Amino acid sequence: MPLSFSLPRLGRHALAAIAATMLALPAPAALVSPARAETPADTLVVATMWEALPLAMAPRRSRFFNESEILDTLVKLDFDMNLVPGLATSWERVSPTVWRFALREGVTFHDGSPFDARAAKFSLERVIALLPYAADLLNIESIATPEPLVLEIETSEPFSALPNQLTDAITVIYGKASFDGDGKFVTPVGTGPWKLADYRKQDRTIVERFDGYWGEAPALKTIEYRYIPDHNARAIALEAGEVDFIDNLLPSDVSRLSADERFTVYSEESAGIYYGAINAGEKSVLSDVRLRRAVNLLIDREIVVTGALDGIGNPAWTFFPASFPWTSEEVTPYSFDPEAAAALLTEAGYDKSSGTWTKDGEPLTLRILSYSSRAEMATITEALAILLKQQGIETKVQMFTWEGMLELVRQGDYDISVVFWTPEMTGHPDLHLKSQFHSKAGMNYQFWANAEFDALVDKGRTLDAGPEALATYVRAQQILQEDAPEIPLVHKVFVAASRANVEGYKVHPSGFFYNFKAVSKN
Repeated sequence: MPLSFSLPRLGRHALAAIAATMLALPAPAALVSPARAETPADTLVVATMWEALPLAMAPRRSRFFNESEILDTLVKLDFDMNLVPGLATSWERVSPTVWRFALREGVTFHDGSPFDARAAKFSLERVIALLPYAADLLNIESIATPEPLVLEIETSEPFSALPNQLTDAITVIYGKASFDGDGKFVTPVGTGPWKLADYRKQDRTIVERFDGYWGEAPALKTIEYRYIPDHNARAIALEAGEVDFIDNLLPSDVSRLSADERFTVYSEESAGIYYGAINAGEKSVLSDVRLRRAVNLLIDREIVVTGALDGIGNPAWTFFPASFPWTSEEVTPYSFDPEAAAALLTEAGYDKSSGTWTKDGEPLTLRILSYSSRAEMATITEALAILLKQQGIETKVQMFTWEGMLELVRQGDYDISVVFWTPEMTGHPDLHLKSQFHSKAGMNYQFWANAEFDALVDKGRTLDAGPEALATYVRAQQILQEDAPEIPLVHKVFVAASRANVEGYKVHPSGFFYNFKAVSKN
């Protein structure tokens, strides 16, 4: 059953007061005064919000394999989000539809089998066959192996974004031993610095150092990922010494742990946006573009960040952050402008009486859905609802599991769904614009279609990086602003915390790569 919020008449100052009250509450850890524990010196124990699922390819798009570095990708992103060699040492576009990759020598899989072009071809073909999302992401027509360490990928159309897409965790390279005789995935066998040692359902996943790793060897012997979905419990486990590292902290935990010298708190801008996906289809009142624009003008993102996230995040007035190299000042940001919103609502036939926008005697009411498994979703969703209420728009908020919310969204049974996505994750705008907003995209649950936007996104993926490609994607982003199938709310700031004896950790801006091979404990 969903959890419904009952929203009082709260305004700007009340929202700030809510945040202040939450901060003033005694910390759960202080209430329980847990006994101290110690983790082994050669083991890093990590508490995760999501359960790692190492025996399945599809959940969370297999990102655990990449973020835990069991498996490698052909191409990687450095800490400035530049493309750098992974299992491929170089790449070139030899024709409009053919990319050639030179592969790394001397690499072996965890089972001792060699990595080469045929192994890479086998893996990519398995991924495409088993994961439909991958086929759309990679756009591959055929794969050839002209030399033992040369891989040629032909795409079905000119596709400049392919090297960026090959940084996506879904494209990790699996050894043949990862599959059974029928081609079914059974276990991850990769080339990364860590190999799977144990998996205990709903409990933990353990990886151990792979001494045959082609790169610099990790300092630690073991990483243990413990599944602790309760956001307070993760922080308590860190304070009790039961774990060494946690991420996805509650804002109140960030403040408390930052003030305690026993811990190190990491906070960096990373890929990711919290946004409201708007139902632009016929089942929603927001099929009227004037209402979609009005909603965008009624939300003060500064208050969302301060009131819902205690300042941990950046207000999102555009879909991509200003730091993303594929955006521009030519993309007009939204602003908080209730007068302009009122003009749009009036033009659409609404009248504001007794503080509420109504039409034909009925209040303008929006059904807002979200999911509770991610730490920040409840407070962001509630802040959105409160701010709309403050501006005269009624809301009905319901929280579900991710799958529960998605079931309703797919049916168009919603007005706004508050979600989180990582559109900058591969360093190229194609990933999210194509998969989420193109009218033919399988995940376009906004039921939004714009022919010019489609044409721009289709064209953009064919162009090499340069002025024409940038102009193409800037225009596509401007259409998103004007047609408003979404409400950008907060650009993510990634936060994590460790015990003070953990050294070498650095937040990767992709948000999906721990890089624990650089970590040690003193």
